[in-house]
Amino acid sequence: MMSMKKIIFGALAVLVLGAGVFVLADIEKPTVVENVTQKLVKRTATALPALTLTPHTVTFSDGSTATFRLPEGFSISVAAENLGKARFMTWSPDGRLFVPDLVDYNLSHEGRLFVLEDFDAKTGRFNTTHTYLSGLRGPNSVAFYTDDTGQHWLYLALTQHLVRYPYEDGDTEPSGEPEVVVEFPNEQSHGEVSVVWHITRTILFHNDRLYVSVGSGCNSCEELTGDMRAMIYSMAPDGTDQRVEGDGLRNTVGIAMAEGTLYATANGVDHLGADRPDETMYKIEGGKHYGWPYCYVKDGENMADTSQVWETPLECAEVPLPVTTFAPRSAPLGLTYFEKAHPALQGAFLVALHGSFEQWIGSGYELVRVSTKGEQELFMSGFLDENGERVARAVDILQYDKNSLFISDDHGGRIFYIYADQEDE
Repeated sequence: MMSMKKIIFGALAVLVLGAGVFVLADIEKPTVVENVTQKLVKRTATALPALTLTPHTVTFSDGSTATFRLPEGFSISVAAENLGKARFMTWSPDGRLFVPDLVDYNLSHEGRLFVLEDFDAKTGRFNTTHTYLSGLRGPNSVAFYTDDTGQHWLYLALTQHLVRYPYEDGDTEPSGEPEVVVEFPNEQSHGEVSVVWHITRTILFHNDRLYVSVGSGCNSCEELTGDMRAMIYSMAPDGTDQRVEGDGLRNTVGIAMAEGTLYATANGVDHLGADRPDETMYKIEGGKHYGWPYCYVKDGENMADTSQVWETPLECAEVPLPVTTFAPRSAPLGLTYFEKAHPALQGAFLVALHGSFEQWIGSGYELVRVSTKGEQELFMSGFLDENGERVARAVDILQYDKNSLFISDDHGGRIFYIYADQEDE
């Protein structure tokens, strides 16, 4: 069994960041809030069509407005509001949109699962919203699966466990009792004292395998041997035949398949200051170890974390390098691959940079297009306004058709509809 060791830094700042409480090294806050995302996000040349962003202003139901910048030829509308902390969306077998409401990061029992329907493409809005489930603890991600008998199942990832419900077309509430598929670690790592840890679990079906991402139980520590944390693993739909797909992943909130390969975004540690480590996106292969807590990425290189004395150190030169990196503190979450789409997205990912918890840092708050080779270009900005105030925080991206997509926002509780003005022929 690994022993647990922590190092205490002088003059530390403690933050609740995303889905956990973390310790930051001493950071001096600037006197002027500045939106620094444009200069922080790594920009590279790309073989994909170049994007020129133009402003689009939307009006919310409370009368307030926001201006976002989108590629020329695209527009935006507010598809739904009042959805709480809207997280990872999915389509049901009968074409309705399911959206979990996490509520907060304090493990309340007030989470909900919404179902949105009657979408009007002319107005860009859903006309009907049902509360499918309530009283949930940590709902983050939802998926559907149809078994060999034709039975549909709704899978819901909660903090403590993964549950599934039988699903019938048109259901506005479960048509049967929940079944626990697998249990998740349900407390912080041994020896940790923070109130909140990485409580979100993200799920994805591909080729009759269910992929699950579970974050670490701490900011930086050696997890107990056999503890299913800080990894992505897969299983059969009934929870059997579990296999580790990737280990040493502190908090891979976003996972996606592209051309039969698994990709993931990863959020780095929070004790090394505001300028490191870089946030990352990995190609997940062969159950490899991706470095946490022993290594971190800076300027495209794996670096050893020497802030602690490790029981079982890892050689960082052996750790796979990421496909691409993002600005420190930008918090990449959802990523979606567009296999058949508008030319601006065809064969590329969109990655949601949720944005730094400390607003004054300002990194993130964008959607970035990423090619399979890691080439990047800004696709959407404006989630942090010119005064440095949050307008929205993007979590998930879900394709609607060849020319449009939805974005969930867990800051304003909204779903945005992004669409091409003219259909791609």
